[in-house]
Amino acid sequence: MKRYLFSYIAEIEKHLRTVPHCILFLDYDGTLVPICKEPTLARLSSGTKKVLKDLSSKPFLSVGVISGRSLGEIRKMVGARDLFYGGNHGFEIFFKNRVWTHPELEGFTARLKKVVRELHIRSRGIKGILVEDKKFTASIHYRNVTTYSPSSIRAIITEVLAPYPDAFTVARGKKVFEIRPLVEWDKGKAVERLTELLSIKSKLVRIYIGDDQTDEDAFRVLGKGDITIRVGSRKGSRAQYYCRGSSE
Repeated sequence: MKRYLFSYIAEIEKHLRTVPHCILFLDYDGTLVPICKEPTLARLSSGTKKVLKDLSSKPFLSVGVISGRSLGEIRKMVGARDLFYGGNHGFEIFFKNRVWTHPELEGFTARLKKVVRELHIRSRGIKGILVEDKKFTASIHYRNVTTYSPSSIRAIITEVLAPYPDAFTVARGKKVFEIRPLVEWDKGKAVERLTELLSIKSKLVRIYIGDDQTDEDAFRVLGKGDITIRVGSRKGSRAQYYCRGSSE
Protein backbone atom coordinates (compact mmCIF):
# COMPACT_ATOMS: atom_id res chain seq x y z
CA MET A 1 0.00 0.00 0.00
CA LYS A 2 2.07 2.88 -1.27
CA ARG A 3 -0.56 5.10 -2.87
CA TYR A 4 -1.39 8.05 -0.67
CA LEU A 5 -4.97 9.09 -1.40
CA PHE A 6 -4.40 12.81 -1.86
CA SER A 7 -1.56 12.28 -4.32
CA TYR A 8 -4.07 10.60 -6.65
CA ILE A 9 -7.17 12.68 -5.95
CA ALA A 10 -7.29 14.27 -9.44
CA GLU A 11 -7.12 10.81 -11.02
CA ILE A 12 -9.93 9.59 -8.76
CA GLU A 13 -12.12 12.61 -9.54
CA LYS A 14 -11.65 12.01 -13.27
CA HIS A 15 -12.70 8.38 -12.83
CA LEU A 16 -15.81 9.31 -10.83
CA ARG A 17 -16.96 11.68 -13.55
CA THR A 18 -17.25 8.73 -15.95
CA VAL A 19 -20.20 7.16 -14.10
CA PRO A 20 -23.69 8.49 -13.29
CA HIS A 21 -23.87 7.07 -9.75
CA CYS A 22 -21.63 6.24 -6.78
CA ILE A 23 -22.24 4.30 -3.60
CA LEU A 24 -20.15 5.47 -0.65
CA PHE A 25 -19.62 2.93 2.16
CA LEU A 26 -18.07 4.24 5.37
CA ASP A 27 -16.85 2.53 8.50
CA TYR A 28 -17.50 4.45 11.73
CA ASP A 29 -14.93 3.93 14.52
CA GLY A 30 -11.46 4.86 13.32
CA THR A 31 -12.85 6.24 10.07
CA LEU A 32 -15.57 8.84 10.63
CA VAL A 33 -14.41 9.29 14.23
CA PRO A 34 -11.07 8.56 15.91
CA ILE A 35 -10.75 5.48 18.10
CA CYS A 36 -11.65 6.40 21.69
CA LYS A 37 -10.91 4.79 25.06
CA GLU A 38 -14.63 4.16 25.55
CA PRO A 39 -17.01 3.36 22.64
CA THR A 40 -19.57 5.85 23.99
CA LEU A 41 -17.05 8.69 23.59
CA ALA A 42 -16.73 8.23 19.81
CA ARG A 43 -19.11 11.03 18.87
CA LEU A 44 -19.54 12.32 15.35
CA SER A 45 -18.59 15.98 15.02
CA SER A 46 -21.25 18.42 13.83
CA GLY A 47 -19.06 19.23 10.80
CA THR A 48 -18.78 15.59 9.72
CA LYS A 49 -22.51 15.06 10.30
CA LYS A 50 -23.27 18.03 8.05
CA VAL A 51 -20.99 16.65 5.32
CA LEU A 52 -22.79 13.29 5.46
CA LYS A 53 -26.20 14.93 5.24
CA ASP A 54 -25.06 17.11 2.31
CA LEU A 55 -23.62 14.10 0.47
CA SER A 56 -26.75 11.99 1.02
CA SER A 57 -28.87 14.71 -0.59
CA LYS A 58 -27.05 14.35 -3.91
CA PRO A 59 -29.11 12.38 -6.45
CA PHE A 60 -25.99 10.77 -7.94
CA LEU A 61 -24.72 9.47 -4.59
CA SER A 62 -25.92 6.81 -2.12
CA VAL A 63 -24.23 7.05 1.28
CA GLY A 64 -24.14 4.59 4.15
CA VAL A 65 -22.27 3.45 7.25
CA ILE A 66 -21.28 -0.17 7.94
CA SER A 67 -20.17 -0.71 11.51
CA GLY A 68 -19.45 -3.38 14.08
CA ARG A 69 -21.84 -1.53 16.38
CA SER A 70 -25.46 -2.65 16.62
CA LEU A 71 -27.84 -1.22 14.04
CA GLY A 72 -29.78 0.80 16.61
CA GLU A 73 -26.62 2.27 18.10
CA ILE A 74 -24.95 3.25 14.82
CA ARG A 75 -28.13 4.90 13.54
CA LYS A 76 -28.33 6.88 16.78
CA MET A 77 -24.62 7.79 16.73
CA VAL A 78 -24.75 9.11 13.14
CA GLY A 79 -28.26 10.52 13.29
CA ALA A 80 -28.72 11.10 9.54
CA ARG A 81 -32.03 9.82 8.18
CA ASP A 82 -31.22 9.56 4.49
CA LEU A 83 -28.27 7.18 4.89
CA PHE A 84 -28.37 3.41 4.73
CA TYR A 85 -26.80 1.51 7.64
CA GLY A 86 -25.21 -1.86 8.29
CA GLY A 87 -24.97 -2.88 11.94
CA ASN A 88 -23.12 -5.82 13.50
CA HIS A 89 -20.76 -5.97 10.48
CA GLY A 90 -23.76 -6.08 8.16
CA PHE A 91 -25.73 -8.85 9.88
CA GLU A 92 -28.54 -6.28 10.11
CA ILE A 93 -29.19 -3.61 7.47
CA PHE A 94 -31.39 -0.53 7.35
CA PHE A 95 -32.31 0.93 3.96
CA LYS A 96 -35.34 2.81 2.63
CA ASN A 97 -37.03 2.65 6.05
CA ARG A 98 -36.82 -1.14 6.16
CA VAL A 99 -34.67 -3.47 8.23
CA TRP A 100 -33.13 -6.63 6.80
CA THR A 101 -31.67 -9.18 9.20
CA HIS A 102 -29.58 -12.13 8.09
CA PRO A 103 -32.01 -15.09 7.97
CA GLU A 104 -29.60 -17.50 9.67
CA LEU A 105 -29.42 -15.49 12.91
CA GLU A 106 -32.57 -16.95 14.39
CA GLY A 107 -31.72 -18.90 17.53
CA PHE A 108 -28.33 -17.24 18.15
CA THR A 109 -29.49 -14.45 20.47
CA ALA A 110 -30.46 -16.69 23.41
CA ARG A 111 -27.11 -18.49 23.35
CA LEU A 112 -25.23 -15.21 22.97
CA LYS A 113 -26.94 -13.80 26.05
CA LYS A 114 -25.67 -16.81 28.04
CA VAL A 115 -22.17 -16.24 26.67
CA VAL A 116 -22.23 -12.53 27.55
CA ARG A 117 -23.55 -13.28 31.04
CA GLU A 118 -20.71 -15.76 31.62
CA LEU A 119 -18.13 -13.32 30.25
CA HIS A 120 -19.35 -10.65 32.67
CA ILE A 121 -18.88 -13.10 35.53
CA ARG A 122 -15.44 -14.31 34.36
CA SER A 123 -14.13 -10.78 33.74
CA ARG A 124 -15.19 -9.12 36.99
CA GLY A 125 -11.63 -8.99 38.26
CA ILE A 126 -10.18 -7.49 35.09
CA LYS A 127 -9.98 -3.73 35.53
CA GLY A 128 -10.75 -1.76 32.35
CA ILE A 129 -12.42 -4.55 30.38
CA LEU A 130 -15.75 -3.90 28.68
CA VAL A 131 -18.09 -6.67 27.55
CA GLU A 132 -20.68 -5.37 25.11
CA ASP A 133 -23.83 -7.27 24.11
CA LYS A 134 -24.91 -6.18 20.61
CA LYS A 135 -27.79 -8.69 20.28
CA PHE A 136 -26.33 -10.63 17.34
CA THR A 137 -22.63 -10.21 18.19
CA ALA A 138 -20.60 -9.29 21.27
CA SER A 139 -17.47 -7.20 21.73
CA ILE A 140 -14.85 -7.58 24.45
CA HIS A 141 -12.89 -4.30 24.58
CA TYR A 142 -9.51 -4.42 26.30
CA ARG A 143 -8.01 -1.05 25.33
CA ASN A 144 -7.99 0.06 28.98
CA VAL A 145 -6.77 -3.26 30.42
CA THR A 146 -3.23 -3.17 31.84
CA THR A 147 -3.05 -6.22 34.11
CA TYR A 148 -4.05 -8.93 31.62
CA SER A 149 -2.53 -9.76 28.23
CA PRO A 150 -4.70 -10.10 25.11
CA SER A 151 -3.84 -13.80 24.99
CA SER A 152 -5.13 -14.24 28.56
CA ILE A 153 -8.39 -12.53 27.66
CA ARG A 154 -8.67 -14.65 24.52
CA ALA A 155 -8.19 -17.76 26.65
CA ILE A 156 -11.14 -16.77 28.84
CA ILE A 157 -13.30 -16.22 25.76
CA THR A 158 -12.29 -19.61 24.36
CA GLU A 159 -13.28 -21.32 27.62
CA VAL A 160 -16.66 -19.57 27.72
CA LEU A 161 -17.39 -20.52 24.10
CA ALA A 162 -16.33 -24.15 24.57
CA PRO A 163 -19.94 -25.39 25.08
CA TYR A 164 -20.91 -23.84 21.73
CA PRO A 165 -18.38 -25.25 19.22
CA ASP A 166 -20.72 -24.94 16.23
CA ALA A 167 -22.30 -21.60 17.11
CA PHE A 168 -19.69 -18.85 17.36
CA THR A 169 -16.40 -17.61 15.98
CA VAL A 170 -13.97 -15.01 17.35
CA ALA A 171 -12.32 -12.23 15.34
CA ARG A 172 -9.80 -9.68 16.55
CA GLY A 173 -9.96 -5.96 15.85
CA LYS A 174 -8.21 -2.91 17.29
CA LYS A 175 -8.00 -3.73 21.02
CA VAL A 176 -11.19 -5.75 20.80
CA PHE A 177 -12.31 -9.35 20.37
CA GLU A 178 -15.51 -9.87 18.41
CA ILE A 179 -17.77 -12.88 19.02
CA ARG A 180 -19.92 -13.56 15.98
CA PRO A 181 -22.35 -16.25 14.87
CA LEU A 182 -20.68 -18.99 12.89
CA VAL A 183 -22.39 -17.81 9.72
CA GLU A 184 -20.56 -17.12 6.47
CA TRP A 185 -20.98 -13.36 6.54
CA ASP A 186 -18.77 -10.27 6.76
CA LYS A 187 -18.61 -6.65 5.62
CA GLY A 188 -17.74 -7.76 2.10
CA LYS A 189 -20.90 -9.81 1.78
CA ALA A 190 -22.82 -6.93 3.39
CA VAL A 191 -21.51 -4.59 0.67
CA GLU A 192 -22.72 -7.01 -2.00
CA ARG A 193 -26.10 -7.36 -0.28
CA LEU A 194 -26.50 -3.58 0.02
CA THR A 195 -25.56 -3.09 -3.62
CA GLU A 196 -28.31 -5.56 -4.50
CA LEU A 197 -30.86 -3.92 -2.18
CA LEU A 198 -30.11 -0.40 -3.41
CA SER A 199 -30.77 -1.67 -6.96
CA ILE A 200 -28.96 1.08 -8.85
CA LYS A 201 -29.74 0.44 -12.52
CA SER A 202 -27.08 2.71 -14.00
CA LYS A 203 -23.34 2.08 -14.18
CA LEU A 204 -21.78 2.88 -10.82
CA VAL A 205 -18.61 3.07 -8.76
CA ARG A 206 -18.53 1.83 -5.19
CA ILE A 207 -16.24 3.60 -2.72
CA TYR A 208 -15.35 1.98 0.59
CA ILE A 209 -13.39 3.68 3.38
CA GLY A 210 -12.37 1.76 6.51
CA ASP A 211 -9.57 1.29 9.00
CA ASP A 212 -9.82 -2.16 10.56
CA GLN A 213 -9.27 -5.81 9.69
CA THR A 214 -13.02 -6.28 9.24
CA ASP A 215 -12.93 -3.72 6.42
CA GLU A 216 -10.43 -5.85 4.49
CA ASP A 217 -13.34 -8.19 3.66
CA ALA A 218 -15.02 -5.29 1.87
CA PHE A 219 -11.81 -4.25 0.10
CA ARG A 220 -11.50 -7.82 -1.14
CA VAL A 221 -14.89 -7.99 -2.89
CA LEU A 222 -14.78 -4.62 -4.65
CA GLY A 223 -13.64 -4.59 -8.27
CA LYS A 224 -10.93 -2.70 -10.13
CA GLY A 225 -13.34 0.04 -11.14
CA ASP A 226 -14.30 0.64 -7.51
CA ILE A 227 -12.30 2.69 -5.01
CA THR A 228 -11.02 1.34 -1.69
CA ILE A 229 -9.32 3.49 0.95
CA ARG A 230 -7.61 2.34 4.12
CA VAL A 231 -7.52 4.82 7.01
CA GLY A 232 -3.94 4.39 8.20
CA SER A 233 -1.31 2.60 6.16
CA ARG A 234 -1.06 -1.15 6.70
CA LYS A 235 1.26 -3.59 5.00
CA GLY A 236 -0.67 -6.21 3.10
CA SER A 237 -3.93 -4.28 2.94
CA ARG A 238 -6.11 -4.91 -0.10
CA ALA A 239 -7.08 -1.23 -0.30
CA GLN A 240 -5.93 0.72 -3.35
CA TYR A 241 -5.20 3.91 -1.40
CA TYR A 242 -4.57 5.05 2.15
CA CYS A 243 -4.95 8.24 4.14
CA ARG A 244 -3.12 8.99 7.34
CA GLY A 245 -5.96 9.10 9.84
CA SER A 246 -9.63 9.78 10.49
CA SER A 247 -9.01 13.55 10.47
CA GLU A 248 -8.15 13.31 6.76
